[in-house]
Amino acid sequence: MNAKREAAVNDNLQRYGKHILDSAEFTESFTQAHHIDTTVGDHTMYVSRTSLRICYYLNKLHIRTDMEDMVVGSLCHDLGIMGREDKFSNKRQCYREHPDDSVEVARKLNPELSTKTEKMIRNHMWPYTSGSPGSKEGYILVVADKYCSVREGMRVIKNRIKKQISNNY
Repeated sequence: MNAKREAAVNDNLQRYGKHILDSAEFTESFTQAHHIDTTVGDHTMYVSRTSLRICYYLNKLHIRTDMEDMVVGSLCHDLGIMGREDKFSNKRQCYREHPDDSVEVARKLNPELSTKTEKMIRNHMWPYTSGSPGSKEGYILVVADKYCSVREGMRVIKNRIKKQISNNY
């Protein structure tokens, strides 16, 4: 990993997201399982870091992105999934409704939440949700979220295969 880029990722997370990272809502996100073997908090940090890395690559191509919107949107995108066992009757309902709940949490943590960031969060499950992300940052969040979810799923499969192999020998 590029040390300079990773330092910039950490700097942007702290500059624009410290109030979220220090919140009770975010702290609690590390207590709820998500994608089988991770937590909502771990997944969120992975998505946030991946989103920022994509922004840095785009910047090298002279495609500018808004780091503040990227940090706030990525850190808040799944906070509405917290307590899903009590809020949603099934996975499908959770997939469809947690983005709206995430917007409500984001508004609580960011009273002056931008319209663009709200749209990013509300549509991060696109194309499963009806609205499109509507901005470069919104599409970056969609891609980073899907990429991280697939990687998390592949890690589970890899660990199961390793366990089966070790049990056979």
